[in-house]
Amino acid sequence: MPTKILNSVNNALRGVANPVNNVLGGTIAQPSISVAGTSLPLTPLISFRDTFLESMSQWSNAIPKQTQFIVLFDNLPPGLNTSILQTLEPNVFSTGFDISVPKTILNSLKNQSLIGCVFVNAFNIGSENLGATAAKINNNRGFIQGTVLTDRSAFADNKIMISFRETNTSFADLIMRPWLILASHYGYVARNPDDEKEVLKNPKVNMTIVQYSPSKAGLSQIPRKTWRFFNCVPVTVDTRSNGYGTEKVDNYSVNFIYDKYEVQSNLYLSVEQLIKSINPFSF
Repeated sequence: MPTKILNSVNNALRGVANPVNNVLGGTIAQPSISVAGTSLPLTPLISFRDTFLESMSQWSNAIPKQTQFIVLFDNLPPGLNTSILQTLEPNVFSTGFDISVPKTILNSLKNQSLIGCVFVNAFNIGSENLGATAAKINNNRGFIQGTVLTDRSAFADNKIMISFRETNTSFADLIMRPWLILASHYGYVARNPDDEKEVLKNPKVNMTIVQYSPSKAGLSQIPRKTWRFFNCVPVTVDTRSNGYGTEKVDNYSVNFIYDKYEVQSNLYLSVEQLIKSINPFSF
């Protein structure tokens, strides 16, 4: 594969105006002169290795780390409270679906906003799919049939998966599970934002996923890509499985539907100038 890449680049560079290339033959990376049918290499004008390493040292081309991300919920549904849940679900005990204290703890500034939701362990964003089919020609014989684009996959088939780390106060079971129950009763329909009763029936919230990359030693990380999902609602909560044996950290997956999304880069920023403005003396 590297040989094919180098050959392709060499072929592309043959068309570049270069006196050595025109007179002596060869390529810019490896010019040569033909003597008695033998090609003698001269000093390369371009080093592919050095060019590649220099390119990868640029912030925009550097390889990011998968673990550098945060997930933010704009808020939790206003109707996600004990009084509403206990009217929607049958309760044998008065403490059933009493989420008042857990919600206060789990939805605190420290647990949700400073570094994103601290309980998130992983995420998976669904793929985009666009169907294609042939524009059939009856009895086409040797004629090549055209291609027609059909349907883009619905977002209902491209759910977001968020994995939540299990803790003593379970975010997955005391926030996500009641949230799903709330949505199952009130549905995924439009609600009047000016009607307080309707607002309590709205299970939709917006979610932001920010992926970061290191900037420079001693400086904060810089967002490299931001995903924004609108009107998100959990629709599946992972099964629970425990047993005696080797202890491990439990992570429970929750799938979310949404009705639209955006992805944003930070390339409108000059990262080099940004770093200089933060720390101009050590850059």
